[in-house]
Amino acid sequence: MKNILLIILVFILNFEILGQDFWVKARKKVFVGATSSTSGTNPFWLRSNVYGTAPLESNYVSLGGTIANDYDSTYTLAKKLKKFNWGYGVDAQANLGAENRFYLPEIYGKVRYGAFELYVGKRKEIFGLIDSTLSSGSFSWSGNAIPLPKIQISIPNYANIDKKGLFSIKGGYAHGYFDNNRQYTRNVKLHQKWMYLKLGKTSWNVNLFTGFNHQVMWGGQSPFFSKNGQLPEGFQNYMHVVLGTRGAISDEESGFFDENRIGNHVGSVDVGLSIKSNFGNIDIYRQSFYEDGSLFYLLNIKDGLNGISLRPKLKGINKICIEYLNTTDQGGDVFIIDNEYLRGKDSYYINGQYNDGYANSGKIMGTPFIQIDPLNYSKDKKISSIFLNNNRVKLIHLAAEGQVNNLSYSLKMSMSNNLGMYQKLISKSQFSLANLLHYRLNKQKFITDISILSGLDVGKYYPNSFGSSIKLIKSF
Repeated sequence: MKNILLIILVFILNFEILGQDFWVKARKKVFVGATSSTSGTNPFWLRSNVYGTAPLESNYVSLGGTIANDYDSTYTLAKKLKKFNWGYGVDAQANLGAENRFYLPEIYGKVRYGAFELYVGKRKEIFGLIDSTLSSGSFSWSGNAIPLPKIQISIPNYANIDKKGLFSIKGGYAHGYFDNNRQYTRNVKLHQKWMYLKLGKTSWNVNLFTGFNHQVMWGGQSPFFSKNGQLPEGFQNYMHVVLGTRGAISDEESGFFDENRIGNHVGSVDVGLSIKSNFGNIDIYRQSFYEDGSLFYLLNIKDGLNGISLRPKLKGINKICIEYLNTTDQGGDVFIIDNEYLRGKDSYYINGQYNDGYANSGKIMGTPFIQIDPLNYSKDKKISSIFLNNNRVKLIHLAAEGQVNNLSYSLKMSMSNNLGMYQKLISKSQFSLANLLHYRLNKQKFITDISILSGLDVGKYYPNSFGSSIKLIKSF
């Protein structure tokens, strides 16, 4: 299957290369940058939600570039959606320092027909109802880890399902692969789907949103709760994965662990409200988490990501975001599979079979405030579990962005209380701050953009650290 994905991707990219507009219409960018900190460790917001391209260790030089060709036009001159178009993207970065590493967060080809899109490869994505630029991070898929290779079919933008435009939907279905740079498991597959409904016409002052996303780690090899190291595979087991039903499975590959559900299921049920007012636009959203069925019985309803995003009509301020994240309840501290009211201890992002976590290339796929700690870099060396040491967090997150002439800015402030895990309780407060300044120069200059990102960590969970990253960018 991996070889088929590669062949399709190469075909799509080569097909576009043969076209006359491959280079002319493409967006192109190259950059050189340097990052340093007082502690030798990147502060939290210098290494989080950047698609896995910033390491833990600081003091390094980075080089990179992007080339991408989006759809020529979404609509015709008559304002009708074009039936067919294609695009592609490649994004690469190399870090030279304590750890020399090459990153390829994006390489994809995509085809659109009407409202539907098919893409093959790796692409930067976020799933869930959130503020996509200022959020602390979506629970299911935040952009914290390097993207997975996938084949995906979707309706990427809301499309009307009735003639009056009162109801519109977007959603998708994907199959992908986690990397093999994992501590315990190998050849782990991804099943992913999502569906969101929008109620109300775009012209209305109030719109309602609701929907869900569903991700499953399944298949592959693991030394935990498996038969001869092999986890359930095959089409019959895949259907249980897709439907989330219980029961596995071939006797050769299944164990008692799979009598619950096959794979590690991660997702959220989201609701949102969008309001247009004289003051500005207001978006309100809520993500409720699920992993093992406890949300169905509302056992972990106290947990969730709650946010308000404001677009005020104020000069110099484009957007303000306020969020509250709670992952501490997890349905309680008791898990009994045969008692639906005692299915607690959800232990977000950890599964007995996939004990190296819901992660890719060493980074959690969801909110970065649940961290992987394989190197024990947190201050308390006694709380490290096999892979995670902290998935019970309370967080208040404030952020803003805006622009004054050619200078744009983004500010994030996050105050968290880290309570460890039910197996090993702690209480450590943490403050993390980031400030991004981006200055656009004349397009005719050799350097077209200068970007400076500064970060600060103060608290008991991470080492106190101040760091900064500067990038010199040339866009074409």
